[in-house]
Amino acid sequence: MTNSTNQQVRSTSPAKFRTILADPPWDVQQKGGRGAERHYSLMSLDRIKRLPVQDFAEPDAHLWLWVTNATLRDGYDVAEAWGFTVRSPLTWIKFRLGLGMYLRNTTEHLLFATRGQAPVQFRAQPTWINAPVQEHSVKPDEQYAVIERVSPGPYLELFARRRPPSNQHWAVWGNQIDSDISIPGYPVPSDARRSRQTKGTE
Repeated sequence: MTNSTNQQVRSTSPAKFRTILADPPWDVQQKGGRGAERHYSLMSLDRIKRLPVQDFAEPDAHLWLWVTNATLRDGYDVAEAWGFTVRSPLTWIKFRLGLGMYLRNTTEHLLFATRGQAPVQFRAQPTWINAPVQEHSVKPDEQYAVIERVSPGPYLELFARRRPPSNQHWAVWGNQIDSDISIPGYPVPSDARRSRQTKGTE
């Protein structure tokens, strides 16, 4: 079905979401032999900004946006472009020495942002988490427990790679997963599969 914002949503998912998690494939300092482009397709900052996140967020909503140390400033701009105001960073401390052009990266940041009247459900969450590092760019499972404790559903994860390990219902969208939503202008492989399935039932 298609709602008034031209967002296409599968019948199992709500049309609007109270909480959105996003891990964009930033192209900032990610090209070259040791960059993220070896693992997945990158997206320009301008294209990330144009993603119509505000169209499928509730008027009162939360955003959790992953940024690297190199894209920290860009993350604030992206959140604003999506209609949110950053309230606080949550820092993932990895305790493993990573790469870096100047200092060696051992942290990433999850920016917490809001729009409208969207108070948190839990006021004792510290601004850091410690969680083990998994395969390249995979974020810790602990993020879902933090987000669900602080923010209300329904939940949507953008640029997802797998179904969240959670008892809560999460809708997902991304290149590497059977997506629950379709976003005009941002095709993912499951759009084509779904189109073929729809034609097969006609």
